[in-house]
Amino acid sequence: MATLKERVKEILLREKILSPEDFDRVLEEQASSEEGLSQILVRMGFVDEETLASLLSEGLDLPMMNVSRFKIDPAVLALIPLDVLKKNQILPVARIGDSLSLAMADPSNVFVLDNIKQLTGLNVTPFVSRAKDIQDALEQHAAPKSEDSFEKIKQDIKDAEDLELVSESLIRSEVSHMDNLTEDAPILRLMTTIIRQAVVCKASDVFIEPMEKHVRIRYRVDGVLREIDRMAKALHFPIVSRIKVISNLDISEHRLPQDGRFKTVLEGGKEVDFRVSVLPTAHGEKIVLRVLDKNLDRVDIEKLGFEIEPLARLKASCTRPHGMVLACGPTGSGKTTTLYSVLKFIDTPGKNIVTVEDPVEYQMKGLNQVNIRFEVGLTFTATLRSILRQDPDVIMIGEIRDSETLDIAVKAALTGHLVLSSLHTTTAAGSIVRMINMGIEPFLICSAVNSIISQRLLRRVCPACKQEVKIPQALYDKMGIGILLPKKDLIFFRGKGCGKCLNSGYSGRMGINEVLVLTPGIKKLILSRAGEIEIKAKARREGMLTLREDAVVKAAKGLTTLEEVVRVTAVDEGMK
Repeated sequence: MATLKERVKEILLREKILSPEDFDRVLEEQASSEEGLSQILVRMGFVDEETLASLLSEGLDLPMMNVSRFKIDPAVLALIPLDVLKKNQILPVARIGDSLSLAMADPSNVFVLDNIKQLTGLNVTPFVSRAKDIQDALEQHAAPKSEDSFEKIKQDIKDAEDLELVSESLIRSEVSHMDNLTEDAPILRLMTTIIRQAVVCKASDVFIEPMEKHVRIRYRVDGVLREIDRMAKALHFPIVSRIKVISNLDISEHRLPQDGRFKTVLEGGKEVDFRVSVLPTAHGEKIVLRVLDKNLDRVDIEKLGFEIEPLARLKASCTRPHGMVLACGPTGSGKTTTLYSVLKFIDTPGKNIVTVEDPVEYQMKGLNQVNIRFEVGLTFTATLRSILRQDPDVIMIGEIRDSETLDIAVKAALTGHLVLSSLHTTTAAGSIVRMINMGIEPFLICSAVNSIISQRLLRRVCPACKQEVKIPQALYDKMGIGILLPKKDLIFFRGKGCGKCLNSGYSGRMGINEVLVLTPGIKKLILSRAGEIEIKAKARREGMLTLREDAVVKAAKGLTTLEEVVRVTAVDEGMK
């Protein structure tokens, strides 16, 4: 399928607006310029705005819009910063529900469409309009707004002489002076804008990274990193110091890593928690903010993406009166959401449920939730010892980080408690090997552990543009799909790209899981200290779907693509 740029080229060549050589010159000019394709075509004199708009409308099958005839609601204009509108020659015209009508001088620029969708959280419907009409409309309608933009805030900071005169050495030696600096209005506005946009974009992480000559701001959205802005290196130290102040970290310490957290209240009274990690690097301190989403709507065991048989295995494991249920996977794979979904499933008024976390990510009624505070000695180990004196029925440990915590958790499971926790391992079978490596005897694992869940998140195929595709037999055999599906079933799905998914073919994410239940056969292997591959193969023979197999099943259902399956999951070694 031709890209939008190729379609624009086809239109211009067909109408003899320019030659192939001229188009190559335009592309060379665009490579060294921040201007869009349409801007360069007009500036270089190949076509006027009126003709270009008509050609784009006809060739891209997009309606023309004369924005001068519209009276635009200021609330719609306020959705996008003014500098973004001017830079990209775009104009939001109307909003209906979750759909935003956007007039564009260059509708072939999918990156602008992507950024606007992420910025507003709305589905964007593009229209074609003349650049001059958009510029006139902006001058007529756009009024000073309360919302700040990165560019305006950075200019305000640049104009503030007191900030320019403060040197890093002076800041390090005068902590009280730093307190005043971080309360400066432009820095406050800059941090508020970074945080607000992260929440609007539904980002899971915010990266503030010092480079050699600038500071890079990136968001992780749906598991993919997106660069949002680049700022002057002079802004790095005030930004870092401001985050340290609101996170109650040591602003005079620059040599060691630090961890903290803070909470902010956004428009509408929405509370958002952020976990802060500060890491010294060669060019300064790098900061990562983890956005803690406390939305309880997604905490439902039935909506986590489990297939029927694995879900039945998990429910049977967590309804037993005692034992351990472990969730494993990398950071950001949804382990905590799974554990809370299990708690919600088993929660009754007759159970005493206590959680110990760092920090508490979901507030649930009826649960006793404890926040770890290392600075006062309230560690996982100390808290667990106290919890066991209060006759709990269910204990959830946010994360098992060391052998001492694991030892207490295993003993709690052996003495009649149901224990839920997470481990940072890659596979369910690998968690058993990890526990043995941490000093737990195999016979204790067999007695204490009920089941282990391994999970990942992968992108969903866009429902609006998905289409059937035939998979080559070689790829089919290489992935081992024949183990799960009949040989005749070679039809899978792929998103061809559309306006709703911004030509990516994906929209949203879903979970894939493998549930390892410690059956008598698995326990025999554990007692003999068998390796991960052998345990995994035995579990597979007993009916366990591996991560790769669960992902393939979902791909066959049209929920994701085989490309995403290969990207997220590893080959099952030893599986035949």
